[in-house]
Amino acid sequence: MSDARKPASRLYVVSLVGILCLVYTVSQFLRSSTGVIAPNLAADLGLQPEGLGILSGAFFLSFAVAQIPVGILLDRYGARLTMIGSVGVAILGCFVFAAARSEAGLTLARVLMGLGCSAMLMGPLMIYRRWFPADRFAMLSGLQISIGTVGALMATAPLAFATELAGWRASFVGAGLVTLVLAIAMGLIARDVPPGHARPHRSTETLTQSLGGIAEVMRKRSVWPLFVMISCGYASFAAVQTLWASPYLADVHGLDLTARGNVLLGITGGQIVGLLVWGYGERVFGSIKKPIVAGAALSASILALLGILDTPPLWLVTLLFVIFGLNAGYTPLLLAHGRLIFPDRLAGRGITLLNFGNMAGVFVLQGLTGALIGQLSRAGIAPELGYRATFGALALVLVAALAYYSTIPDTNSRALVEGD
Repeated sequence: MSDARKPASRLYVVSLVGILCLVYTVSQFLRSSTGVIAPNLAADLGLQPEGLGILSGAFFLSFAVAQIPVGILLDRYGARLTMIGSVGVAILGCFVFAAARSEAGLTLARVLMGLGCSAMLMGPLMIYRRWFPADRFAMLSGLQISIGTVGALMATAPLAFATELAGWRASFVGAGLVTLVLAIAMGLIARDVPPGHARPHRSTETLTQSLGGIAEVMRKRSVWPLFVMISCGYASFAAVQTLWASPYLADVHGLDLTARGNVLLGITGGQIVGLLVWGYGERVFGSIKKPIVAGAALSASILALLGILDTPPLWLVTLLFVIFGLNAGYTPLLLAHGRLIFPDRLAGRGITLLNFGNMAGVFVLQGLTGALIGQLSRAGIAPELGYRATFGALALVLVAALAYYSTIPDTNSRALVEGD
Protein backbone atom coordinates (compact mmCIF):
# COMPACT_ATOMS: atom_id res chain seq x y z
CA MET A 1 0.00 0.00 0.00
CA SER A 2 1.37 3.41 -0.88
CA ASP A 3 1.94 6.12 1.69
CA ALA A 4 -1.03 8.03 0.28
CA ARG A 5 -3.30 5.20 1.39
CA LYS A 6 -1.92 4.77 4.90
CA PRO A 7 -4.42 5.70 7.64
CA ALA A 8 -3.98 9.23 8.93
CA SER A 9 -1.98 9.43 12.14
CA ARG A 10 -3.54 10.56 15.38
CA LEU A 11 -1.35 13.66 15.25
CA TYR A 12 -2.65 14.53 11.78
CA VAL A 13 -6.28 14.02 12.80
CA VAL A 14 -5.76 16.27 15.84
CA SER A 15 -4.05 18.84 13.60
CA LEU A 16 -6.92 18.68 11.11
CA VAL A 17 -9.61 19.22 13.74
CA GLY A 18 -7.45 21.83 15.43
CA ILE A 19 -6.89 24.02 12.36
CA LEU A 20 -10.56 23.78 11.35
CA CYS A 21 -11.55 24.92 14.83
CA LEU A 22 -8.98 27.72 14.84
CA VAL A 23 -10.16 29.05 11.48
CA TYR A 24 -13.69 29.06 12.87
CA THR A 25 -12.51 31.29 15.74
CA VAL A 26 -12.21 34.04 13.12
CA SER A 27 -15.90 33.75 12.25
CA GLN A 28 -16.90 33.84 15.89
CA PHE A 29 -14.64 36.83 16.60
CA LEU A 30 -15.90 38.86 13.67
CA ARG A 31 -19.58 38.16 14.24
CA SER A 32 -19.27 39.18 17.91
CA SER A 33 -16.80 42.03 17.50
CA THR A 34 -19.29 44.89 17.39
CA GLY A 35 -20.72 43.95 20.79
CA VAL A 36 -18.15 45.34 23.21
CA ILE A 37 -17.16 48.30 20.97
CA ALA A 38 -20.73 49.25 19.98
CA PRO A 39 -20.79 52.31 22.29
CA ASN A 40 -17.37 53.35 20.94
CA LEU A 41 -18.55 53.05 17.32
CA ALA A 42 -21.69 55.00 18.21
CA ALA A 43 -19.62 57.76 19.79
CA ASP A 44 -17.02 57.93 17.00
CA LEU A 45 -19.44 57.85 14.07
CA GLY A 46 -22.70 59.04 15.61
CA LEU A 47 -24.57 55.75 15.14
CA GLN A 48 -28.14 55.42 16.45
CA PRO A 49 -29.64 52.15 17.85
CA GLU A 50 -31.14 51.31 14.45
CA GLY A 51 -27.73 51.84 12.84
CA LEU A 52 -26.04 49.58 15.38
CA GLY A 53 -28.65 46.91 14.73
CA ILE A 54 -28.12 47.07 10.96
CA LEU A 55 -24.33 47.23 11.32
CA SER A 56 -24.16 44.17 13.55
CA GLY A 57 -26.81 42.33 11.53
CA ALA A 58 -25.10 43.00 8.18
CA PHE A 59 -22.60 40.24 8.95
CA PHE A 60 -25.37 37.76 9.58
CA LEU A 61 -27.42 38.77 6.52
CA SER A 62 -24.51 38.41 4.09
CA PHE A 63 -23.48 35.19 5.84
CA ALA A 64 -27.03 33.88 5.44
CA VAL A 65 -27.40 34.87 1.78
CA ALA A 66 -24.08 33.16 1.02
CA GLN A 67 -25.26 29.83 2.42
CA ILE A 68 -27.11 28.77 -0.74
CA PRO A 69 -24.11 29.23 -3.08
CA VAL A 70 -21.81 27.83 -0.37
CA GLY A 71 -23.93 24.67 -0.25
CA ILE A 72 -23.64 24.29 -4.01
CA LEU A 73 -19.87 24.93 -3.90
CA LEU A 74 -19.39 22.40 -1.08
CA ASP A 75 -21.18 19.70 -3.07
CA ARG A 76 -19.38 20.62 -6.31
CA TYR A 77 -15.81 21.51 -5.25
CA GLY A 78 -15.48 20.22 -1.69
CA ALA A 79 -14.88 21.96 1.63
CA ARG A 80 -11.16 22.73 1.34
CA LEU A 81 -11.31 24.76 -1.86
CA THR A 82 -14.54 26.49 -0.82
CA MET A 83 -13.01 27.55 2.51
CA ILE A 84 -9.78 28.78 0.92
CA GLY A 85 -11.78 30.93 -1.48
CA SER A 86 -14.01 32.45 1.18
CA VAL A 87 -11.42 33.25 3.82
CA GLY A 88 -9.69 35.79 1.59
CA VAL A 89 -12.89 37.82 1.55
CA ALA A 90 -12.94 37.78 5.38
CA ILE A 91 -9.39 39.14 5.44
CA LEU A 92 -10.41 41.94 3.09
CA GLY A 93 -13.37 42.72 5.34
CA CYS A 94 -11.08 43.17 8.35
CA PHE A 95 -8.95 45.72 6.52
CA VAL A 96 -11.98 47.60 5.11
CA PHE A 97 -13.46 47.82 8.62
CA ALA A 98 -10.19 49.23 9.97
CA ALA A 99 -10.14 51.91 7.24
CA ALA A 100 -13.87 52.81 7.28
CA ARG A 101 -14.81 56.43 8.01
CA SER A 102 -18.59 56.18 7.85
CA GLU A 103 -21.51 53.95 8.77
CA ALA A 104 -21.70 52.83 5.12
CA GLY A 105 -18.03 51.82 5.14
CA LEU A 106 -18.42 49.84 8.34
CA THR A 107 -21.51 48.13 6.97
CA LEU A 108 -19.70 47.19 3.75
CA ALA A 109 -16.90 45.70 5.81
CA ARG A 110 -19.36 43.68 7.86
CA VAL A 111 -20.93 42.36 4.64
CA LEU A 112 -17.49 41.24 3.42
CA MET A 113 -16.78 39.61 6.78
CA GLY A 114 -20.06 37.70 6.62
CA LEU A 115 -19.39 36.50 3.08
CA GLY A 116 -15.86 35.47 4.00
CA CYS A 117 -16.92 33.53 7.07
CA SER A 118 -19.84 31.81 5.37
CA ALA A 119 -18.01 28.50 4.85
CA MET A 120 -16.05 28.41 8.13
CA LEU A 121 -18.60 26.22 9.91
CA MET A 122 -20.24 24.31 7.08
CA GLY A 123 -16.88 23.41 5.51
CA PRO A 124 -15.53 21.70 8.65
CA LEU A 125 -18.87 19.93 9.22
CA MET A 126 -18.68 18.50 5.70
CA ILE A 127 -15.13 17.28 6.40
CA TYR A 128 -16.20 15.72 9.71
CA ARG A 129 -19.06 13.99 7.92
CA ARG A 130 -16.55 12.13 5.75
CA TRP A 131 -13.77 11.61 8.29
CA PHE A 132 -15.73 10.36 11.33
CA PRO A 133 -18.61 7.97 12.20
CA ALA A 134 -22.13 9.42 12.24
CA ASP A 135 -22.51 9.01 16.02
CA ARG A 136 -19.61 11.43 16.59
CA PHE A 137 -21.08 14.22 14.48
CA ALA A 138 -23.02 15.98 17.27
CA MET A 139 -20.00 15.81 19.58
CA LEU A 140 -17.67 17.15 16.86
CA SER A 141 -20.15 19.91 15.99
CA GLY A 142 -20.18 20.96 19.63
CA LEU A 143 -16.38 20.76 19.82
CA GLN A 144 -15.99 22.79 16.63
CA ILE A 145 -18.26 25.56 17.88
CA SER A 146 -16.92 25.40 21.44
CA ILE A 147 -13.28 25.86 20.43
CA GLY A 148 -14.32 28.30 17.72
CA THR A 149 -16.15 30.34 20.32
CA VAL A 150 -12.78 31.26 21.78
CA GLY A 151 -12.95 33.80 18.97
CA ALA A 152 -16.09 35.28 20.49
CA LEU A 153 -14.25 35.25 23.81
CA MET A 154 -11.49 37.33 22.20
CA ALA A 155 -14.19 39.81 21.14
CA THR A 156 -14.99 40.60 24.79
CA ALA A 157 -12.41 41.73 27.38
CA PRO A 158 -9.38 41.15 25.09
CA LEU A 159 -10.90 43.31 22.32
CA ALA A 160 -11.84 45.93 24.89
CA PHE A 161 -8.22 45.94 26.13
CA ALA A 162 -6.84 46.13 22.59
CA THR A 163 -9.24 48.96 21.76
CA GLU A 164 -8.16 50.95 24.79
CA LEU A 165 -4.50 50.24 24.02
CA ALA A 166 -4.35 50.79 20.25
CA GLY A 167 -7.88 51.65 19.06
CA TRP A 168 -10.44 49.52 17.29
CA ARG A 169 -8.97 50.22 13.86
CA ALA A 170 -5.55 48.78 14.70
CA SER A 171 -7.28 45.84 16.38
CA PHE A 172 -8.97 44.88 13.11
CA VAL A 173 -5.73 45.16 11.15
CA GLY A 174 -4.31 42.64 13.61
CA ALA A 175 -7.36 40.41 13.14
CA GLY A 176 -6.82 40.42 9.38
CA LEU A 177 -3.16 39.40 9.73
CA VAL A 178 -3.98 36.56 12.14
CA THR A 179 -6.66 35.32 9.74
CA LEU A 180 -4.13 35.26 6.90
CA VAL A 181 -1.77 33.05 8.92
CA LEU A 182 -4.58 30.64 9.84
CA ALA A 183 -5.77 30.48 6.23
CA ILE A 184 -2.32 29.43 5.02
CA ALA A 185 -2.11 26.72 7.69
CA MET A 186 -5.57 25.44 6.78
CA GLY A 187 -4.67 25.20 3.11
CA LEU A 188 -1.64 23.08 3.99
CA ILE A 189 -3.38 20.74 6.44
CA ALA A 190 -7.05 20.30 5.50
CA ARG A 191 -8.21 17.50 3.19
CA ASP A 192 -11.75 16.56 2.21
CA VAL A 193 -11.41 12.81 2.82
CA PRO A 194 -9.14 10.49 4.85
CA PRO A 195 -6.19 8.75 3.15
CA GLY A 196 -7.24 5.61 1.31
CA HIS A 197 -10.76 6.89 0.62
CA ALA A 198 -11.95 7.85 -2.81
CA ARG A 199 -12.36 11.56 -3.33
CA PRO A 200 -16.02 12.51 -3.01
CA HIS A 201 -17.94 12.64 -6.24
CA ARG A 202 -17.95 16.19 -7.56
CA SER A 203 -21.37 17.15 -8.76
CA THR A 204 -21.66 17.82 -12.49
CA GLU A 205 -25.13 19.28 -12.11
CA THR A 206 -26.03 22.42 -13.97
CA LEU A 207 -27.02 25.48 -11.96
CA THR A 208 -30.67 24.66 -12.60
CA GLN A 209 -30.17 21.11 -11.32
CA SER A 210 -28.26 22.38 -8.28
CA LEU A 211 -31.11 24.73 -7.44
CA GLY A 212 -33.48 21.80 -7.99
CA GLY A 213 -31.59 19.97 -5.22
CA ILE A 214 -32.33 22.88 -2.90
CA ALA A 215 -36.01 22.62 -3.86
CA GLU A 216 -35.86 18.91 -3.04
CA VAL A 217 -34.46 19.71 0.39
CA MET A 218 -37.19 22.29 0.97
CA ARG A 219 -39.91 19.73 0.20
CA LYS A 220 -38.97 17.59 3.20
CA ARG A 221 -41.68 17.90 5.84
CA SER A 222 -39.25 18.05 8.76
CA VAL A 223 -37.26 20.93 7.30
CA TRP A 224 -39.55 23.85 8.10
CA PRO A 225 -40.11 23.37 11.84
CA LEU A 226 -36.37 22.78 12.13
CA PHE A 227 -35.66 25.84 9.97
CA VAL A 228 -37.84 28.06 12.17
CA MET A 229 -36.29 26.71 15.37
CA ILE A 230 -32.74 27.17 14.11
CA SER A 231 -33.66 30.68 12.90
CA CYS A 232 -34.74 31.72 16.40
CA GLY A 233 -32.57 29.60 18.72
CA TYR A 234 -29.13 31.05 18.07
CA ALA A 235 -30.57 34.39 16.97
CA SER A 236 -32.17 35.03 20.37
CA PHE A 237 -28.81 34.39 22.04
CA ALA A 238 -26.78 36.40 19.51
CA ALA A 239 -29.09 39.41 19.83
CA VAL A 240 -28.01 39.61 23.46
CA GLN A 241 -24.38 38.46 23.24
CA THR A 242 -23.23 40.26 20.10
CA LEU A 243 -25.30 43.44 20.35
CA TRP A 244 -27.52 44.49 23.25
CA ALA A 245 -25.75 43.19 26.35
CA SER A 246 -23.01 45.81 26.10
CA PRO A 247 -25.28 48.86 25.56
CA TYR A 248 -27.62 47.52 28.26
CA LEU A 249 -24.76 47.28 30.75
CA ALA A 250 -23.60 50.79 29.79
CA ASP A 251 -27.01 52.51 29.79
CA VAL A 252 -28.64 50.74 32.74
CA HIS A 253 -25.73 49.78 35.00
CA GLY A 254 -23.19 52.46 34.01
CA LEU A 255 -20.36 50.05 33.16
CA ASP A 256 -17.31 51.31 31.26
CA LEU A 257 -15.61 49.50 28.36
CA THR A 258 -13.44 47.25 30.52
CA ALA A 259 -16.26 46.28 32.89
CA ARG A 260 -18.59 45.53 29.97
CA GLY A 261 -15.89 43.38 28.42
CA ASN A 262 -15.58 41.39 31.64
CA VAL A 263 -19.30 40.62 31.75
CA LEU A 264 -19.31 39.63 28.09
CA LEU A 265 -16.31 37.45 28.86
CA GLY A 266 -18.51 35.63 31.37
CA ILE A 267 -21.30 35.15 28.82
CA THR A 268 -18.97 33.79 26.17
CA GLY A 269 -16.92 31.74 28.59
CA GLY A 270 -20.14 30.12 29.73
CA GLN A 271 -21.03 29.48 26.09
CA ILE A 272 -17.73 27.67 25.47
CA VAL A 273 -18.28 25.35 28.42
CA GLY A 274 -21.92 24.86 27.45
CA LEU A 275 -21.02 23.90 23.91
CA LEU A 276 -18.74 21.14 25.17
CA VAL A 277 -21.37 19.82 27.58
CA TRP A 278 -24.34 20.06 25.21
CA GLY A 279 -22.30 18.32 22.49
CA TYR A 280 -22.99 15.10 24.38
CA GLY A 281 -26.71 15.86 24.71
CA GLU A 282 -27.80 13.32 22.12
CA ARG A 283 -25.84 10.51 23.77
CA VAL A 284 -27.15 11.36 27.23
CA PHE A 285 -30.81 11.74 26.19
CA GLY A 286 -30.72 9.05 23.47
CA SER A 287 -32.50 11.65 21.38
CA ILE A 288 -31.65 14.72 19.33
CA LYS A 289 -34.94 16.49 20.00
CA LYS A 290 -35.24 16.27 23.80
CA PRO A 291 -32.08 18.25 24.66
CA ILE A 292 -33.03 20.91 22.11
CA VAL A 293 -36.46 21.34 23.69
CA ALA A 294 -34.93 21.52 27.18
CA GLY A 295 -32.30 24.07 26.12
CA ALA A 296 -34.71 26.33 24.26
CA ALA A 297 -37.17 26.30 27.15
CA LEU A 298 -34.46 27.34 29.63
CA SER A 299 -33.20 30.15 27.35
CA ALA A 300 -36.74 31.47 26.95
CA SER A 301 -37.17 31.41 30.74
CA ILE A 302 -33.98 33.41 31.30
CA LEU A 303 -34.99 36.03 28.73
CA ALA A 304 -38.46 36.26 30.28
CA LEU A 305 -36.90 36.76 33.72
CA LEU A 306 -34.67 39.56 32.41
CA GLY A 307 -37.79 41.17 30.96
CA ILE A 308 -39.82 40.86 34.15
CA LEU A 309 -37.25 41.94 36.76
CA ASP A 310 -37.40 45.59 37.76
CA THR A 311 -33.88 47.08 38.14
CA PRO A 312 -32.12 43.82 39.06
CA PRO A 313 -28.71 44.14 40.75
CA LEU A 314 -25.65 43.79 38.57
CA TRP A 315 -24.59 40.51 40.19
CA LEU A 316 -27.92 38.91 39.31
CA VAL A 317 -27.84 40.20 35.73
CA THR A 318 -24.29 38.87 35.36
CA LEU A 319 -25.32 35.49 36.75
CA LEU A 320 -28.29 35.25 34.40
CA PHE A 321 -26.10 36.23 31.44
CA VAL A 322 -23.54 33.56 32.31
CA ILE A 323 -26.24 30.88 32.64
CA PHE A 324 -27.69 32.11 29.34
CA GLY A 325 -24.27 31.58 27.76
CA LEU A 326 -23.90 28.11 29.29
CA ASN A 327 -27.30 27.11 27.98
CA ALA A 328 -26.63 28.42 24.45
CA GLY A 329 -24.64 25.25 23.86
CA TYR A 330 -27.84 23.48 22.84
CA THR A 331 -28.04 25.37 19.52
CA PRO A 332 -25.47 23.28 17.53
CA LEU A 333 -27.69 20.25 18.15
CA LEU A 334 -30.10 21.80 15.66
CA LEU A 335 -27.50 21.43 12.91
CA ALA A 336 -26.85 17.87 14.09
CA HIS A 337 -30.60 17.23 13.75
CA GLY A 338 -30.41 18.51 10.19
CA ARG A 339 -27.45 16.25 9.44
CA LEU A 340 -29.67 13.27 10.33
CA ILE A 341 -32.45 14.05 7.85
CA PHE A 342 -30.56 14.76 4.60
CA PRO A 343 -29.07 12.16 2.22
CA ASP A 344 -25.36 12.46 1.45
CA ARG A 345 -25.86 13.91 -2.05
CA LEU A 346 -27.86 16.81 -0.56
CA ALA A 347 -25.86 17.21 2.64
CA GLY A 348 -24.11 20.44 1.68
CA ARG A 349 -27.26 22.13 0.46
CA GLY A 350 -29.40 20.79 3.29
CA ILE A 351 -27.16 21.88 6.14
CA THR A 352 -26.36 25.23 4.55
CA LEU A 353 -30.08 25.90 4.03
CA LEU A 354 -30.53 25.45 7.78
CA ASN A 355 -27.52 27.66 8.45
CA PHE A 356 -29.08 30.29 6.18
CA GLY A 357 -31.97 30.36 8.65
CA ASN A 358 -29.52 30.41 11.53
CA MET A 359 -27.81 33.58 10.29
CA ALA A 360 -30.82 35.26 8.67
CA GLY A 361 -32.65 34.93 11.97
CA VAL A 362 -29.90 36.92 13.69
CA PHE A 363 -30.14 39.70 11.12
CA VAL A 364 -33.92 39.90 11.44
CA LEU A 365 -33.97 39.85 15.25
CA GLN A 366 -31.14 42.36 15.55
CA GLY A 367 -32.84 44.70 13.10
CA LEU A 368 -36.23 44.37 14.79
CA THR A 369 -34.86 44.79 18.31
CA GLY A 370 -32.86 47.81 17.18
CA ALA A 371 -36.04 49.34 15.77
CA LEU A 372 -37.92 48.49 18.97
CA ILE A 373 -35.35 50.12 21.25
CA GLY A 374 -35.06 53.15 18.95
CA GLN A 375 -38.83 53.69 18.83
CA LEU A 376 -39.22 53.33 22.59
CA SER A 377 -36.33 55.74 23.17
CA ARG A 378 -37.87 58.39 20.89
CA ALA A 379 -41.20 57.91 22.69
CA GLY A 380 -39.52 58.94 25.94
CA ILE A 381 -39.47 55.43 27.45
CA ALA A 382 -36.65 54.90 29.95
CA PRO A 383 -33.73 52.87 28.53
CA GLU A 384 -34.17 50.10 31.09
CA LEU A 385 -37.79 49.54 30.01
CA GLY A 386 -36.70 49.42 26.37
CA TYR A 387 -34.18 46.69 27.09
CA ARG A 388 -36.67 44.78 29.24
CA ALA A 389 -39.20 44.91 26.40
CA THR A 390 -36.51 43.57 24.05
CA PHE A 391 -35.68 40.65 26.35
CA GLY A 392 -39.36 39.84 26.71
CA ALA A 393 -39.94 39.97 22.95
CA LEU A 394 -37.02 37.58 22.37
CA ALA A 395 -38.52 35.18 24.91
CA LEU A 396 -41.86 35.17 23.07
CA VAL A 397 -40.17 34.54 19.73
CA LEU A 398 -38.27 31.59 21.16
CA VAL A 399 -41.38 30.06 22.73
CA ALA A 400 -43.30 30.30 19.45
CA ALA A 401 -40.45 28.67 17.51
CA LEU A 402 -40.19 25.90 20.10
CA ALA A 403 -43.90 25.15 19.83
CA TYR A 404 -43.56 24.67 16.05
CA TYR A 405 -40.38 22.61 16.34
CA SER A 406 -42.10 20.27 18.80
CA THR A 407 -44.36 19.02 15.99
CA ILE A 408 -41.63 17.07 14.13
CA PRO A 409 -40.57 13.46 14.91
CA ASP A 410 -37.56 12.68 17.07
CA THR A 411 -34.51 10.76 15.80
CA ASN A 412 -30.91 9.94 16.67
CA SER A 413 -27.62 8.91 15.07
CA ARG A 414 -28.29 5.21 15.72
CA ALA A 415 -31.36 5.39 13.49
CA LEU A 416 -29.24 6.96 10.73
CA VAL A 417 -26.56 4.27 11.00
CA GLU A 418 -29.13 1.47 10.99
CA GLY A 419 -31.04 3.06 8.10
CA ASP A 420 -34.28 3.50 10.04
